Amino acid sequence: MKTLVLIFIGLASGFTVASALFALIVTVGVLNRLARVTHSAKSMGWYESCFALGGIIGNVVYLYQIPFNVSGLFRIGFMGLFFGIYIGCFIGALAEVVNVFPIMFHRLRLRQGLKALIWSVALGKAAGGILHLIY
Repeated sequence: MKTLVLIFIGLASGFTVASALFALIVTVGVLNRLARVTHSAKSMGWYESCFALGGIIGNVVYLYQIPFNVSGLFRIGFMGLFFGIYIGCFIGALAEVVNVFPIMFHRLRLRQGLKALIWSVALGKAAGGILHLIY
């Protein structure tokens, strides 16, 4: 019984985290940006299907530790291509969302300390990354 509860908690947690990541990516507008830049909005259903299928396949490969028996150079090139596409699309969409900060500062009527706020966010992110790397 204890094992079943742990399996349920693990799967529920994994589904929650994966759903949150996909929701973030959709909210940021990666797919919309990709369709707009490539002038292929009519293929939006195809983009969404590939996006979901990629997440499912990635989770299955990670969960079951499926090995890829290909040469190291081909594997590095293959993974580099897909990681590059993912990061490029994500950064392109984030660049458009960065315009939120000036609007937020204006609505909150923040006039003083903007530089300190931005530096604190950047330094906190860097410190968190370093601590995560060390520990």
